[in-house]
Amino acid sequence: MTELLYYVNGYLKSTEATVTEIRDGKVVLDKTIFYPECGGQPGDRGTFGQWKITDTKKDKDGTPLHVVEGELPSVGTKSFLTLDWDHRYFYMKEHTAQHLLSALLFREYGIGTVAVHQGEDILTIETDKSEIDDDVLLSLEEKAIDEIIKSRKVYQVDMDRKEAENLKMRRSIKVDDETVKVVFISDLDAVACGGVHLSSTGEIKEICYRGKEQIRGHVRTIWSVGEKARKYRRENERAVKECGKLLSSDSHSLSSTLEKFLAEDLELKKECRELKQRVIELELKERKENPIVFESSVSISEAPEIVEKYSKGKKIFILDGTNKRSFLFFGTKDDFEKIKKGCTLKGGGREPLFRGTILDADIERIKEILA
Repeated sequence: MTELLYYVNGYLKSTEATVTEIRDGKVVLDKTIFYPECGGQPGDRGTFGQWKITDTKKDKDGTPLHVVEGELPSVGTKSFLTLDWDHRYFYMKEHTAQHLLSALLFREYGIGTVAVHQGEDILTIETDKSEIDDDVLLSLEEKAIDEIIKSRKVYQVDMDRKEAENLKMRRSIKVDDETVKVVFISDLDAVACGGVHLSSTGEIKEICYRGKEQIRGHVRTIWSVGEKARKYRRENERAVKECGKLLSSDSHSLSSTLEKFLAEDLELKKECRELKQRVIELELKERKENPIVFESSVSISEAPEIVEKYSKGKKIFILDGTNKRSFLFFGTKDDFEKIKKGCTLKGGGREPLFRGTILDADIERIKEILA
């Protein structure tokens, strides 16, 4: 049986270990400081002597299985097992932050946690509520930061199952073992958990609320933790400053300035669309031939309703003036099939309107096909 040193001291970065077994192409050691993937927390990675460990999994019997890159060490090999500490420590921060957030969600707002996922940039907590106001989650962020400042002690205790059940924790015990690992945040929370945690909430450093989404009828909240939270805030601050420079606005009036620009942009797009339609209308009016085949001086994105108005039984083929491969054809399906046979094009539609792209856009050739 592997000795689980990460429960003895979650801050151990290196220890000597011996290979006791190769199981399903993975390495079993006599002892390990590598936490296996479980409960939303990724498995640890690092090195075992000259071998690189890319991940750690948990077998059905709970044994940590070390995923080794390349050739495996032989049974009996003894070497130093060394954690990728930055990787482990970040996920300890995320895991402890999840306990803190879930505890505050339950204590302050009566909101339970359904599922958790720890990622490289974000931590997600799926709640048991279908709706939660952003004001509540922003308030939660503030309360979590207060608890970080208080630097509450975090510790894990092995308890008899009945003793643990008497704590009336916010979440039911998920394992069937008679001995249960209970994680405490001093004077704030107790929950059964087999993960690896910090020794103090102060080590989390920072928590940032990033948003929410709906999943399975529940609200899933999104957070950044530690240096990822700091990076996210700074990126947002930098973006606000850059936008302020571009719009000649300070951060306090940026939103109203942006709304004004968007309204003006919408009006300009409307005017531009109307002008394009007017140009196409004039181009059609001056052409009396049938078929009408020409290259417009503008984009044909606004052309369909104008073409339909002026078709009056005529065949009309227009190339886009801004993208000379795009076309619009107003006519019968039979005529469109003739164009497809005589030219290299992609597109389709429903009679009488067809559109697409044409590789060999020869105006005179198309006139001959439609004549």
